[in-house]
Amino acid sequence: MSALLAMAAFLISPVVATDVDTEVLLEGPVEIVVGEDPDQFSIGWSDGVCYLPVKGARAGDSVKFELYGHNVYLMDSAEAMEDCDFSRGKLLASGGDYEYTITERNVAKRSSLYFACEVGSHCFGEQRLRVDLDASEGPRTEAPVSKFILGTSSKSCQAVRRGEMDPAVASRAMETECSEPEFREPTEAMDRPHYYRSCLGPPITLTPGGVINKSSILSFPFPTDRRVLLGDRTWEFVQGDPKLGPLEPVEVNQLYIHHIAGSVVLGNGAENIRQVDEDAAFQSPYGMLSGDITDIMIFHLIDLRETGDQWLECLECRCKDGQGTYLGFGGSGSETTETFGDGTGGVACCNNCTDLVGPTVDYRLRYNVTYTELSDLDVPVKPIMYVMADVAPAIDRYVEWDVPSYQNLTKEYKLEGNPMVQVLENVGTLRELFGGLFPGAQYTGTDMMEIHRCAGHMHIAAIGMWLIDALTGEIICYNDVEYGSDPKADVGFIRSITVTNYDPPLKVLADRKMKLVTHYDATILHTGVMGLLSLYVAEGGKDVGPAEAALTADICAAPSCEVTDILPNGRCNNALEDSMLCAFGALCDCTVLLSLSDTVGGCGGVYMSDFGNITVSSMCAQHCGCGEDILEESILEQIEEQTEKLCHYAGEECTRYLSNVYTCSQPWADGFDGFEKAVMKVVAQYGEQMALEGTKLGAQAMHRYDVVKAEDVEVSPCDPKDYPPKSEEIDTNESERANGFHPLYLFPVFVVGVIVGLFVLSKKLRRNKTTPTVLSEGEKAPTALSDGEKV
Repeated sequence: MSALLAMAAFLISPVVATDVDTEVLLEGPVEIVVGEDPDQFSIGWSDGVCYLPVKGARAGDSVKFELYGHNVYLMDSAEAMEDCDFSRGKLLASGGDYEYTITERNVAKRSSLYFACEVGSHCFGEQRLRVDLDASEGPRTEAPVSKFILGTSSKSCQAVRRGEMDPAVASRAMETECSEPEFREPTEAMDRPHYYRSCLGPPITLTPGGVINKSSILSFPFPTDRRVLLGDRTWEFVQGDPKLGPLEPVEVNQLYIHHIAGSVVLGNGAENIRQVDEDAAFQSPYGMLSGDITDIMIFHLIDLRETGDQWLECLECRCKDGQGTYLGFGGSGSETTETFGDGTGGVACCNNCTDLVGPTVDYRLRYNVTYTELSDLDVPVKPIMYVMADVAPAIDRYVEWDVPSYQNLTKEYKLEGNPMVQVLENVGTLRELFGGLFPGAQYTGTDMMEIHRCAGHMHIAAIGMWLIDALTGEIICYNDVEYGSDPKADVGFIRSITVTNYDPPLKVLADRKMKLVTHYDATILHTGVMGLLSLYVAEGGKDVGPAEAALTADICAAPSCEVTDILPNGRCNNALEDSMLCAFGALCDCTVLLSLSDTVGGCGGVYMSDFGNITVSSMCAQHCGCGEDILEESILEQIEEQTEKLCHYAGEECTRYLSNVYTCSQPWADGFDGFEKAVMKVVAQYGEQMALEGTKLGAQAMHRYDVVKAEDVEVSPCDPKDYPPKSEEIDTNESERANGFHPLYLFPVFVVGVIVGLFVLSKKLRRNKTTPTVLSEGEKAPTALSDGEKV
């Protein structure tokens, strides 16, 4: 559930607030969303986060976990949680959203509840939570919330949990800084005026053989009130104390970057150290914009000091037996055992490689960035986004898998002509391969995908990665792997992975069938490897100039309410056809969904999918009769979806929509005659807050730095000339009011028909003027890297 719906869900719960002696008294149960800190932002249930104990939870309250790549166990005791001992724990859920409702029995028998994630070393990475229970009854003045801190060590986090250290002291998140922006004129490499900044991240302390997978807050080098055009970004890790002297660059054979995630800088892992190709500026007028990125980065780092000749087993997260001896398989399931099952990825066995506790080293990310103000450009920017595909589903894996030695490879996975190479092929249309299941955005652009860059992420033993037209065999993307040769720095490690650039961009039908292919050296066993391909593609929407770059949208009080503009789908609609269940599971019919054995409880129940339990009513609201609860959820979803659609960027379209939502929620507004009271009741209850929240564009986490918060935004009347009165009113009768139908519901259909007709006409006109580069059957792709070579 997104932020707006999460807010609505909290408001929907039976909480009654009354003002008594200036204190707000809360009655009834509340929903505690793990990692939703009202003083910061929402980070969810994730490893590398130090969760503070939740205080004052009562019977009837629910603790909500958003499980994406994680699970949640109810631990037997405080000791079991601190020791990450799951032997007597109870698995509550893995995948999707899960709510644990606190019972009277819980409160009567225990003073606290203990939760932890059992995936990999996540528990040791502080993905654990204590919820302190309160047996009191009656109103309370403060709702329990889930607070957290970032950038602290496990030792400090544990001290905070025990009450031995102040959270503000434990966090080292503020030990990060950037130089002042330095203006530079255009150069041959950077064809635009730009600003340069050099930054240093907070310290990350590791022992010899130590492993860490944590979230950190970095000093944000870009403006937070507006979007800017991103330029070149590079990074490396350094060691030392900047207060004591110069910092020393760290080589990959000392500190292995298993992967990094986030958007302050891009780059997937060790192959991107000091490399600019993947994160280089695009040629004008194209480019990536800030605004949807945050200052949070996740680092999975492995200190290889004192690992000796077992450095490969260490960095590949090889599993160990009870005596600490490396086994012949990883956690990603090349073999099956009673102990490890079929695994969950190499990270499942990624624990410290030695028992040494010193000497420790403070590592820091040093990152240099450039950016350009949109007001300094002569033309607006055509935004570029990136989407990602994973080859692991070819063998029913997710992100990571093991490469068995060639003696254990089955024939179907051996390269023809070289049986010592493992071949994986994931086949599907571009829409299917880059469907957004992991990680990165889902491709939602036009039918013609416009590709500007291909970048791959692989691990040691990788030979190459290809994206190939499944019909013609032509190569779309090719990522070659270069290994280091310096015995003092990088011998045996991936030094770089080539990037494919297209200028002009390559245009390919989004429904074209492709093959994503990886080759890995299977001379020996390799564990926890990856094969991820990022495509940098044009968004295909509006161009962005200074007016659209603002990260706070304007809002005003319109003279009248236009309900049909708020709710284009009317009362409620079925979401199944637009869901992942339909796109990837061909489950598109509500009647079929309700007939499945995995659907429990009918319209009021859930469908038990591989991604967690999904409420049937959220998928089939109209089919299930649009009851009061379903109606409310459907209306909130429509407002949220329209806000996301119209307010990705600032502008008149966004302002008009938010202003209309705001106006329709006011008791003085007119213009909604003929709409049933149940609809307007929901709009009146939540519209104002959703409209004000909607003015905060881009990454919501970054709005914690705003001087003016959403609830403090002043709303003035709109300029009348921007909202002329309607020429005629459409009458409605009682029967229409009774069944909830209004003739204005047909207006969006008419508008859509006009837009579609204009779109088809414009396509014909453009086709007569220009001939785009379209990859179709029988044609070859541009030969930037492949020279037409087939794999």
